[in-house]
Amino acid sequence: MTLHSSDAAVTRSHNGCNPALEVHKFGGSSLADAGRFAAVADIVCQQTAESLWLVVSAPGDTTDTLLALLALAAEQRDVKPAIAALALQLNELVQSSLPATRADKMLCTVKQWLDDLPGLLAAQQQVAVLSIGERFSALLLSQLLQQRGRQSSALDARDFILVQQQQVCWQGSAALLERQQLADINVVTGFIARNDLGEDITLGRNGSDFSATILGRILVARCVTIWTDVPAIFSADPRKVSAAVPYAEVNWQQACELAALGNPVLHARTLAPLTAVGAELVVRSSFSPQQSGCRVKPQAARRHFITELNCACLVSFHDQIALSATQLSLQLQQPVIELPHTGTGQSWLLPKAALPAALAALQQAGAHPLSDTASYYALAWLKAGAISSQKLAGILKTAAIKHHYENDQLAVWLFKQELAVTILDEIHHECVKPTPQLQLVVAGSGNVGAEFLRLLPRQQQRLAGSLDLQLAGVINSRQAWLGKQLDSHYWAEGLANSSHYQWSELLAYLKALPSPKVLVDITPSRQFAERYTELVAAGCHIISANKQGVTLPSSQYQQLKQQFANAQLSWLSNTTVGAGIPVQRVLQELLDSGDSVRQISGVFSGTLSWLLCKYDGKQAFTDYLLQAQQLGLTEPDPRDDLSGADVQRKLLVLARELGLTLELEDIRLSPLLAANLAQDDWASFWSERALLDQQMAKAFQAAEAEGKVLRYAAKLSLTATGVSAEVALQAVLPDHPLAALAPCDNIFVVESDWYSPNPLVLKGPGAGREVTAGGLHADLAVLARQLQSF
Repeated sequence: MTLHSSDAAVTRSHNGCNPALEVHKFGGSSLADAGRFAAVADIVCQQTAESLWLVVSAPGDTTDTLLALLALAAEQRDVKPAIAALALQLNELVQSSLPATRADKMLCTVKQWLDDLPGLLAAQQQVAVLSIGERFSALLLSQLLQQRGRQSSALDARDFILVQQQQVCWQGSAALLERQQLADINVVTGFIARNDLGEDITLGRNGSDFSATILGRILVARCVTIWTDVPAIFSADPRKVSAAVPYAEVNWQQACELAALGNPVLHARTLAPLTAVGAELVVRSSFSPQQSGCRVKPQAARRHFITELNCACLVSFHDQIALSATQLSLQLQQPVIELPHTGTGQSWLLPKAALPAALAALQQAGAHPLSDTASYYALAWLKAGAISSQKLAGILKTAAIKHHYENDQLAVWLFKQELAVTILDEIHHECVKPTPQLQLVVAGSGNVGAEFLRLLPRQQQRLAGSLDLQLAGVINSRQAWLGKQLDSHYWAEGLANSSHYQWSELLAYLKALPSPKVLVDITPSRQFAERYTELVAAGCHIISANKQGVTLPSSQYQQLKQQFANAQLSWLSNTTVGAGIPVQRVLQELLDSGDSVRQISGVFSGTLSWLLCKYDGKQAFTDYLLQAQQLGLTEPDPRDDLSGADVQRKLLVLARELGLTLELEDIRLSPLLAANLAQDDWASFWSERALLDQQMAKAFQAAEAEGKVLRYAAKLSLTATGVSAEVALQAVLPDHPLAALAPCDNIFVVESDWYSPNPLVLKGPGAGREVTAGGLHADLAVLARQLQSF
C-alpha cells in the first residue's frame, strides 16, 4: 500500500522552524558496505545541530534481495538458501563495522529477525519482510554512533508515522512520537509506516525521502538534507550531458515542477510536507560531503533544466474532468505531465507501463481518453525564462521531432527514439546558458578568515543568478581543505581533518582550477606575499588583507603590479588600510575623475586610537596598555603597536595608491616607544615601564596646557617641491578633524584640489574581524562586477 501527502492536510506552524533540529536522510548507496556506514557516521559526527534525526534506507541492494525472497515464497519455492545468503551478507556487514562485543549483541538481534522470516513469508507479511533492510540500517548506524561516543537510538517509523486513508495524520503522528524514548541522535527507518488499522505499509517510490520530509514536518525541523550519490541538482543528467550545471540553489516551486516531470533526484511527494513549515531542503552527496550541494529555497532564482522520460505515451481527451494530472500522478506513483496546450483539448504524457491503470482511472473519473499506442522518448525543458534560438529549432528538426508542446514555462519534445548524447549536449547548450563561475580559495583561518567564511553564504546568495561563487579551498600555514563546491558551513571541520600540504601541491591545485579564480589572502605572512608572482602565474586574481604584499620594496612591488596587468588579473587590497573603510577606493575614484590629492593625514591604528582616547593623565599610560591587551585590542606583544611600524606601512600603501614610488624608509617614523624599551623581552620592558609612563605624562601635560589632545597620526604631503611623509605623536586642537575620534576608530583626512579647504573625511572602525571581513567581501563584489562586465 502506498500513500501521498495532501497540501490540504498540513498547516503552517505558527512557531516557525526549530533552528536546533535537523533531519538527514541517507539512501541505500550511501550505506552499501562497512566503509560507507563509517563514512556516514563521519558525516553525522561533523554536524553541529543540537538535535539530529537520521532517516535511513536499506543498505545497498538488500531491498532487492528481500523482494526476491518474496517472489520465491509466492512461487512456493525453497527460501532457505536465499535466507542463508542474506544472513551471511548482513553478518559480514555487522562484523566489519563494529567491534566484537558490540557486534555479537547486534548479531543476536539480526538472527531473531531472520529466524522470523519464514513465518512472515508464509503469512504474506510483505511490509514486515521488506522492513528488515531499514531496521538493520537504523540499528547498525545507531550502534556505530554509540561506539563513537554519541548518544544514539534506533527508532522504527511504524511506531509513530500514522496514516489514515492514504494521508499522513500529522497530529496523531506527533503524539505517537512524543511517546518514544529519544536520544541526541535518533536513527529512523525510512520507507515504512503504519495505518489506522494497525497494518504495516510502505511509502512507495522514493519512500525514504518522503519519510525524511514527513519527519521534518512533524518536528518542525530547520532543514532536511537528502544525502545521495549526486553532489547537487543538475541542469541535466550529468551522466549523459557533459556540460550539465550543478546548481547551488533551486527555486522551491521549480523543484516541484521538476519532480512532477519525473526527474529522479526529487519526487513530487518529497517536497509537499515541508511547504507547511518553510524548512529548507538540501541535496548533498555522501560520497563528497565537502561539497555544499544544492539548497531548495523559495527565494532562489529560477533555473533552466532538461529532463528525460523514456518509453512515454500520450493520452488525450476533450472533455473536462475532475481528476487532475497531479492527482493521477499521486494515485499511480508515476509522473503524469500535463502538456502545454491551446483550446479545450488536453494531452497528458506518462510512462507507457502506467497506461492501463491511467486509462482505468480516467474512465472512472468520467473522461473518454484517446491513447496513442506509440512509444516516445520525451525531452522536457523547464524554463527559467523565455529564450529564442533559431539554432535550437534546427537541432530539433535534425533530430526528427514528432510532437512539440510549449509555453513560457515548459517545452516538451517527443521523438521516436532516444537522442544521441551529442544531440543532447547541443540542446542543453542552447537551453541552459550556464551562469559564470568564480572559484574562491581562502588563505587564513584566524578570526577574520572565520568571519569571512561565515558571511560567504550570504555573498553567494546575493550573486546567485549572475555569478556562481564556489568555495574551492581553505588553507592555513599547515593544512589545506581543497575540493569542488565546498560548503563554508563546514570549513573548520574540513580544515581540521585535512592533511599537511606542500607549496608545490597547492600551486598545482590552483593551476588546475578553472578560471576565473580568486585567492583571498587573510594571512600576515611576508613569505606568502612574496609568492604572489607564482599565484598570478597560476591565473589567480588576488584580494588581500595582508599588508606585506603592498609594502614590498618598490621595484618588487612595481614588477608585481605589472605582472597582474600583463595577465589581465586584479589585485584588490582595500582592507590593508582602514579595514572596511573604503579609503583606497575613494582615492582611486578621485584620481580617475581628474582630481589631484595634496595631502592625506589621519589616525590609522585602532589600538593607538583607543589608548590615546582613553588616556587622561590620571592613570599610568601602561595601565591602559595592559587593559587594551586584556581586551584583545593589541598585538600579542603590545610593543609592536607602540612601534608605529604598522602605521608607517599603511601610509606607504596609500602613497603607492597615489602612484608614488616611496620606500618604507622614506617615511619618517617617531615611535611611541623608545628604542631601548623595544629591544628586550616583555618582562624586561614591564620592569622599565615607568620610563614610558613618564614620557606620555609629559606629552599629555604639554598638550593639555595648550588645550589640545594627543593623537598618533600619519601625514603624507605632496607639494611642488616634493613629497614628505611622517608618522609621529601630535597634539591637535579640539576642532581639528583628528580630535573628533571615538576609541578604536580610524580617521582619514583627504585634501585635494576639489576638497580644499574643507577636506574629505572618512571615519569609522579601522580594525576588527567584522569590518575587515566585510571589506574583503566588498572587494569580492567589485571583482564580481568586473568579471561580469567582460
